[in-house]
Order: sequence, then structure tokens, then C-alpha cells
Amino acid sequence: MTWVSLFGAAMRALPLILLLALLPLAAEEHPAPVSKVKAQAKVTPAPLAHPAAPAEPGPDTPKAALAELSAGNARFVAGKRVRTLDTSHDAAMRAALVKGQAPFAVVVTCSDSRVPDALLFDQEAGRLFTIREAGNAPDLQGLASAEYAVEHLGSKVIVVMGHTSCGAVKAVREANGKPLPGNLWALQAGMAGLLESTPQDPNEDAAAHIAHLEEANARRQAQALLDRSAILRDLSSADKISVVPALYNLASGKVQFFKAVAVSAPQAHH
Repeated sequence: MTWVSLFGAAMRALPLILLLALLPLAAEEHPAPVSKVKAQAKVTPAPLAHPAAPAEPGPDTPKAALAELSAGNARFVAGKRVRTLDTSHDAAMRAALVKGQAPFAVVVTCSDSRVPDALLFDQEAGRLFTIREAGNAPDLQGLASAEYAVEHLGSKVIVVMGHTSCGAVKAVREANGKPLPGNLWALQAGMAGLLESTPQDPNEDAAAHIAHLEEANARRQAQALLDRSAILRDLSSADKISVVPALYNLASGKVQFFKAVAVSAPQAHH
């Protein structure tokens, strides 16, 4: 084949070569249509509204109020708390309590951090009106607080609750009449007469004597609360409230309730 023949063949193949060279450029200018899948918008569910707290009225008699405290403490001891573990109604509860309160019980107890009255009685916010003083010995303001709760909030029972291993009672016993430093003398003033009314038996050790003092103090403070308040005496005489001494055992978690104190008979004047 001569060079003329080869040149002729190349010229005849030139269009095909040019076509093959231009195909990639055409593909870039006119890309094939790509099917578009419309992404679904992510739908965030609206937050669920808090369910309404169950409308449960508090106990309406002193006996029923004490029974509710006893039942709550039984749940606490058994490790089966209900009212203080249910958090599903917290928001509704807070909203309801903004409008007012109606605690069915007043708890006068010690400031000791180991005595969480709401937990050990298994009662949520709004059900207990708590007054805390070291040695569960309420001062005048504590007395006024108790009067307010029963007179204006409708509380049906006042529980004056001491506890085992009470540091305030122990301090008063060990001082044995000698003034305690600083303002701690107020503890002695609040328990005036306790040591004299509950002397140590020759056959008991210090721990046993302190245990007797703790119970005696709860009883004496409950009686003093009633004796010092005309409002409490009138309501107690009308059976509208009860004032009940009690003792909380730190080890077992159990609250021992004692007999409600009675209005003291007026002393005859001669």
C-alpha cells in the first residue's frame, strides 16, 4: 500500500475519530437526568403534656391523718415508698401548689439531717407542714407556726417527733445543768425540767438513760405545745386536732407513736 492509499484511509476514518473524541464533552454539557428522591422532613413529636395529678383530698380527721402517717412510714420501712418516688406528676403538683396548700399534718421534729420527715412518712410536697428545731423543742415562733397550720391551713394532727441518737438531748444530759457555750444554752432552756423528771436509774447505763430521755422529751414537748397555746387547746378539746408525741428510730426507720396528749386540767387557785 502506497502512502497515498494510507492517507486516503486516514482521511476516511477522521470523522469517526472526531466523533469519539467529542462524546465525553457532550456528556459533561448535557448530563443524564438523575432521579431525585425527595427527603422526608423529620417530624419531632410534640412533647406530651404532664398528666394531671390525681385529685386526692387529704385526711379530714385526726384519726385518719395519723393513720396516713403510719401507713406512709410502713412503706418507708419496707422500702416500698410510693408518694415520694412518683415523679410523673411533679410539674402538675408544683402548678397546683402555687395556688395554695392544705397540709393534713404538722410535724414538729429535730433539725437533725438524718430525720427526713417527708421521706420517712412517704408524703410529697404540700402534705406536711414541718417545724424543725434541735431537740424538737419549738420556741415561740415554732408554736405560732403550729397554730397557723391548724387554724388557717386545716391540719388535723400535730406530731412532735424525737429520734434516737439525738445530739441535742445528749448535750443537755452531759452538761448536767452547767450552761452550754454560745447560744447552745437555748437547748437547755427548751428542755428545762427534762433531767429532773427523768433521772437515771442506778441499774441503767448512759445509753439507756439517753434513750429514756429522748422519749420523755418528745412527750414533754407535745404536752408543752398544747399547754402553751389556747388555740391548740380549743381545737383539741373539740376533737378537731390531736397532738401526738412520737419517736423515730434511726436504725429501723420506724416511727413509734405514743398516746395523744390531753388538755391539762386547770389548776385550782386558793
